Amino acid sequence: MTRFILPVAIAAMLLPLAGCPAMLGSPEDRLSQSKMTGNDLVADDVPVLELVRDTLEFNQRSRRLSTDVHGAWQIMHGALAYGQDFEIQTPSGVQRAIDYLAAGGGVVGFEPRLGDLHGDRRGVRLATQPTTKVGQGHRDQWLAILVQSGLGPDAIFRVQGVDTTLLDWVDQAEFDVPLNVEYEYSWTLIALTAFRSTSHRWVARDGTEYSTELLLEMELSQEIEGAVCGGIHRLIGLAMAVQRRNFEGAPMSEIWADAQTVLDAAIEDARQNQNPDGSYSTSYLHRSGWARDVGESIGTTGHVLEFLSIAMDKDALKQPWVVRTVRRLCSSLRECEDIDLECGILYHALHALQLYESRLSDRKNPARS
Repeated sequence: MTRFILPVAIAAMLLPLAGCPAMLGSPEDRLSQSKMTGNDLVADDVPVLELVRDTLEFNQRSRRLSTDVHGAWQIMHGALAYGQDFEIQTPSGVQRAIDYLAAGGGVVGFEPRLGDLHGDRRGVRLATQPTTKVGQGHRDQWLAILVQSGLGPDAIFRVQGVDTTLLDWVDQAEFDVPLNVEYEYSWTLIALTAFRSTSHRWVARDGTEYSTELLLEMELSQEIEGAVCGGIHRLIGLAMAVQRRNFEGAPMSEIWADAQTVLDAAIEDARQNQNPDGSYSTSYLHRSGWARDVGESIGTTGHVLEFLSIAMDKDALKQPWVVRTVRRLCSSLRECEDIDLECGILYHALHALQLYESRLSDRKNPARS
């Protein structure tokens, strides 16, 4: 028995260390696949959206994750960036990652389990595995990513032999709000405001009535700067909730106005604390400074652009200081095109570029369709 347990244990320990691999071949081979070469990759006269699209296409084509090597942390971040078009290597060949997971395909760290009964439907929950970089590090993180990938509430996932819908997952997330002892509702807000009205109310497992507004209020009471990734995920949750409220045309009552004030202040912090080259420090948007290496800079800069691309309006995203961040991010990704990057860093940056391109191209936000 021991001889079988040991390799599995070692594999589990190695999963968080597996980066997003660059494709095989010489740098010249890789560069030849790009539409742009040489100095054109970052030249100021190249239209910014052309640069963004080329960067997105290049990384999608040039990197491939595998269920044999990578866990849910890596694969779900890839799905965040590329949605339902993200492909992975599986035991049955190359498949779309979300299709593979929906059919019950196995990935370490993505193990949905049937939850409580809600009427005649069964909820679905996933355990959190903080600090592992294998499973979800935050409550409802995988649910939020699936929502942002463009899946609708009726999307079917096979869980323990039962067909469930993504709405069943949302039902369970609502019911389990009292179990959120971390008081971290960023990802829960993303999921709820995709499928529910901002006036939505429900009764959770403790018999208490909760509402979207209450979760928003609790998020506003939490610290921004000291939160994970400089509070960027918290700001994204707030921004998507406010975006939904505006989409509905509902009144911006006091709590919603407070959220908008926080978002406006964060945008201004990002503008003031941006480095001259458009990048951001390890303090994200809170203080300027330089990251230790280009990979670290991609992570911080990508997270900040991710937030800006959600929270700012289209015209504001065309401002020179934002465009400078976009160009810096594309340039940094080019510098690392033949390097294995940590998947959270890489795919948050690519998700930021996807969001930016979507906003400026007037494509519908898949999580709001």
